[in-house]
Amino acid sequence: MSDYLGDDRAVALQRSIRDRIPMISADPLLANGGRILNILDPDAWGWDRVKREAERDGVIALSLVDREATLKRLADEYGPDHAFPFWEVFTGAPEEVLPACEARLAERRRPDGWRLSHHACADDATIQASQELNMSTGVMPTPAYYLRGEHVPSLLTCLWTEDGALAACASATMRYHPDGPLGGWLFAGGVSVSEARRRRGLGALVNAALISESHARFGWRRVVEQAKADNAPSVGMITLCGLKQEPRKMTITINRTGDYFTR
Repeated sequence: MSDYLGDDRAVALQRSIRDRIPMISADPLLANGGRILNILDPDAWGWDRVKREAERDGVIALSLVDREATLKRLADEYGPDHAFPFWEVFTGAPEEVLPACEARLAERRRPDGWRLSHHACADDATIQASQELNMSTGVMPTPAYYLRGEHVPSLLTCLWTEDGALAACASATMRYHPDGPLGGWLFAGGVSVSEARRRRGLGALVNAALISESHARFGWRRVVEQAKADNAPSVGMITLCGLKQEPRKMTITINRTGDYFTR
């Protein structure tokens, strides 16, 4: 099993980010997303540096940034006709999110014989199964080293059928620098449900299980998830777990490649 998945460009980017872990880890305004470099405050970090990184990597993320101010600055830097794919941002504190997650887990009981498993250091077979499920649902898989927790604390939650097939999965990391603007925050995502088992509430179930278990293990002080505005199932799943949209925030990608990144 390879540590990286995707086309040659995606694999090269994942390798490059891994090589830069010492630099990324030392900077409170950066975060290693495994698949992409995250910049948390482009104004403070410097737009010249932002543009250099975007040119080198092909695609970078400006995470949880001010919606209007950042879009205006991007138009100034790149011109008004350049498109910047973005994701809506949803956050919540433990006292808001955990009761909602417990309600989902009580309401959406897994079928008889199915089991949930949580992996802070996932084995190769589990990682491969989750990556394959991600790819089948349009989610760019997270590198294997990342899911093994070799860089930041990580948790992979899996829902297995009675015959051992992976029905759904989700993952979370404590990726943010403790002294940065998102210190102590958990990033959760990568929720995937197999095609044959959709529309049963399994996405909300596995997401709720991930959030609850990650708080027990990591003690995060706030959780963040992201979804495309037109991805109604993902938005519904996230809000069912108690997270609320941040109306003035979004995560924006500068994508110089034109390639599809992730849903």
